Amino acid sequence: MGRLDPSNPYALEEIIQNAIRNKPKPGSYVLYRDMDRYLTGEAGHTMACRVLPPDHGEYLDQAKLLVLATKEVISYAPVAHMRHLDPAELMHDIDTAPLALLDDGPAMTAAGAWLLTQRSAAGNPRALQPATRD
Repeated sequence: MGRLDPSNPYALEEIIQNAIRNKPKPGSYVLYRDMDRYLTGEAGHTMACRVLPPDHGEYLDQAKLLVLATKEVISYAPVAHMRHLDPAELMHDIDTAPLALLDDGPAMTAAGAWLLTQRSAAGNPRALQPATRD
């Protein structure tokens, strides 16, 4: 959480306010690193998690997490071992990241692949284009 400076009468209050500011909100997503697994070299030490509503016994520097891949609940996870996942960063690749080559063609973005799928489902490559007026 931080070190308490005995010469600063407001140090404890500062530490508490900092912990409250940095604690992820319920419903947000974080990367959590299990330090025991990490330090012993075990696989699966870093996990994508959703922050759950707190329990009554939870401290300011801890959070309750749901591991997305396994649905395991981690109680009392140290906030210092988490990094917030910004939704804007997570969604950035939706239009920019190339996907695997489709039908030996060029690499496509996620949006391009969606459009191709929609056109194929319609059975007409021009189905999603607006009608032209004479």
